[in-house]
Amino acid sequence: MESQHVKEQRLRELASEHARGLLILNREGQIVFADSAAEAFFNKKSGGLAGQTLMTLLAAGDGAEIRLNAGAGGMRISEIDWEGKPAYLATLRGADVPNGDLRHRDIVMALPDLIFVYRGDRIVYVNDAGVKLLRATSPDQIIGRSVLDFVPHDAHASIRARTAELLRSPGPLPPIERKIIAVDGTHIDVEVRPRAYLAGGEVNVQVVCRDITEKKAAERALLTSTTRFRQLAEAMPFIVWTANPNEGLDYASHAFTDYTGPSVQPLGLAWLEALHPDDIPAAVEARAEGERSEQPFTMEFRVKRFSDGAYRWHFANAMPVRDESGKLVKWFGSAIDVHDRKTAEEAAERLAARLTTTLESITDAFYTLDRDWRFTYVNNETERLLRRPRTQLLGKVLWEEFPAAVGTMIEGQLKRAVAEGRAVAFQEFAPALKFWVDVRAYPSPDGLTVYFRDITEQRELEQRLRQSQRLEAIGQLTGGIAHDFNNLLTVIIGNAEMLALRLETDDSMRPLAELTLAAAERGADLTHRLLAFARRQPLEPKTVDVNLLLGNMDALLRRTLDEQIELRWVGAKRLCKAFIDASQLEAAVLNLCINARDASPKGGHITVETASVTLDDAYASKHLEVTPGEYVMIAVSDNGTGMTPDVLARAFEPFFTTKSHGQGSGLGLSMVHGFVKQSGGHVKIYTELGHGTSVKLYLPRARDDAAPALQAKDEPAVGGSERILVVEDDDHVRQFAANQLKDLGYKITVARDGVEALAILKAGADFDLLFTDVVMPGGLKGPELAAEARKLKPALRVLYTSGYTENAIVHHGRVDPGIHLLNKPYRRHDLALKIRRVLEEKPPH
Repeated sequence: MESQHVKEQRLRELASEHARGLLILNREGQIVFADSAAEAFFNKKSGGLAGQTLMTLLAAGDGAEIRLNAGAGGMRISEIDWEGKPAYLATLRGADVPNGDLRHRDIVMALPDLIFVYRGDRIVYVNDAGVKLLRATSPDQIIGRSVLDFVPHDAHASIRARTAELLRSPGPLPPIERKIIAVDGTHIDVEVRPRAYLAGGEVNVQVVCRDITEKKAAERALLTSTTRFRQLAEAMPFIVWTANPNEGLDYASHAFTDYTGPSVQPLGLAWLEALHPDDIPAAVEARAEGERSEQPFTMEFRVKRFSDGAYRWHFANAMPVRDESGKLVKWFGSAIDVHDRKTAEEAAERLAARLTTTLESITDAFYTLDRDWRFTYVNNETERLLRRPRTQLLGKVLWEEFPAAVGTMIEGQLKRAVAEGRAVAFQEFAPALKFWVDVRAYPSPDGLTVYFRDITEQRELEQRLRQSQRLEAIGQLTGGIAHDFNNLLTVIIGNAEMLALRLETDDSMRPLAELTLAAAERGADLTHRLLAFARRQPLEPKTVDVNLLLGNMDALLRRTLDEQIELRWVGAKRLCKAFIDASQLEAAVLNLCINARDASPKGGHITVETASVTLDDAYASKHLEVTPGEYVMIAVSDNGTGMTPDVLARAFEPFFTTKSHGQGSGLGLSMVHGFVKQSGGHVKIYTELGHGTSVKLYLPRARDDAAPALQAKDEPAVGGSERILVVEDDDHVRQFAANQLKDLGYKITVARDGVEALAILKAGADFDLLFTDVVMPGGLKGPELAAEARKLKPALRVLYTSGYTENAIVHHGRVDPGIHLLNKPYRRHDLALKIRRVLEEKPPH
């Protein structure tokens, strides 16, 4: 606790050194602190003033004459916070030689709140603050009148009752709020704190009134605003809700219970009960992340509809509301049924929807303009980037506020969007802002909405990493659809293959089956190429003798090249071995030789060269993606047309080609680039227009303990009689795999997901092999299922299948050691060989 001396010292720091005494009064006028000088001033012992009011002291007549320096003000009153509560600091001032008298009543006169005293029902005293508050010109207009004259008629009974209560039991009553009537008839909201005390044998009532007009007006404004908000929310055709920070909902519009039924109450966290159980964790996490970041957030979840019990997708968003200090005080949000749109997009435009969602979600600053080019809305980020507060922009014309933009691409593109009624997107240097902007503008009947962001710092990096970024973007999109697309191709290839075998003697139908198979294999090859340049293909690198591998490709390459092309080999002696996926390397070299052939339409020679090289720190400093070290180099060179600088800059871009329509997909170099980068290597092109091109692949050198690549064998497809549990969430792939394995003689049991498969295993079923997809719904992925299954049967063999590398058994593009993976799409022969190979492997311990 703070000592008396420390308190006095702190108070005197607030007051003048000329103060003769210090008092702290609470809102009721009671003394809660008095220093020793004030106690002496009032002729009181230590602690004798605590709890008393100035009016009590007046009534008691203690120290009737108090000598104060009236010229210095006698007493000064100021408002302070005392121990966390509002209070008054009173400083008594005087001089050794008095030049004026001031009684206790005059001290009360100095308090800023209205204070009056009545006896019976007649007012006998009012202070200056009261005269002012009651709109009087002098105390004479108030003193002597009935206290009931200053309150509304309907409050008279209450006043009489409280007065009677005070007369029965003198002392303070709890404060209440009421209206009082000023001399001019004005109604004023006040907080009333009455207290009775004895004076001259009679009971007097002292009333302290604090003006709360502004407070009540604010409360009424808040109530009006809240009422209007809820009226608007209830009129909305979707769910509107509000929540307090780190708490559940405190309001939800009727649209919620209209949708979910009256039995589901939304307040608190009860709204989660209406969600699909699988969507609750993601919704909770999204909300928790929003609370942590205090940033807008969105959620997608399925809500059970009361009318038919169906779960339908809803999109919900939440916006933070902050007070003037920036503190989060509320969440405002909405939820709208988007089931029809979502299911249609997922079924028909999965790839387009993902791209659109990605692009539309990348928003930064934005503003809106009316048809006269005047700002109608400006967000905070726009204020920051334009370095202008919205108060200086709203209602102003864009071209008048930023005249430097007139005549630039910015003006041309924005006016084009309005004139043509279609969206535009562009990047341009903004002269007025002195930085580069990325702009997207969307016209509407009301004007134009413009999104933009500062990309100045990104431009240099974008130019240096343009190829990597494009590959990554395509890779994300490709990976997103690879699983489903490869599932479809697995079924198409497998069934087409079966039809071709069974229609072998049917000359009319067999060509159709073979055509279907060829088309599906082209689709699989395209998917493979896409995954290659996107660095999403599962690699199985082994120790490879590059000279031996290239030598084995000689016949294939000579058949591929024109007769007028001479193929030359320059193999290095004592070449280090590479740690690489052999099949992917063969495809990369074949692609490079085909490109070299096409670059030499009049004939020439192609040289394939190998060498052991070291890329040092100096080289790596100029090529940021290179790690210094030893590499195995393969160079494919031609003496053809060469490349222009513009073509060289775009050589690795997917779908970019200089070949005629139908002569190339533009994926060859992209595939090579992606494969080598994914393998931890480096690609470099050297070219001279009119003299030829050399593409050099720098492959990671193998460690001495790396496993060697197995020589491919033309093994026959054989079956067996073992028991296999097939787990696949795609109905068509599951049916295809089961039919193929049954046809091979195996005993097959199928499951739709990991949960169902685990239940089958726990029921006691015995299997020799678990053949499972990696990524499945239901919360139990392939590796997790395998781990649980081996707890039940440690010797169980496992074969995974997947069409995408972003899963739990492939890391950094490479299949984990000891894992068996059958890539989708697969053919019957591939399935049979892989199943047999895994079954014949030594069981795990």
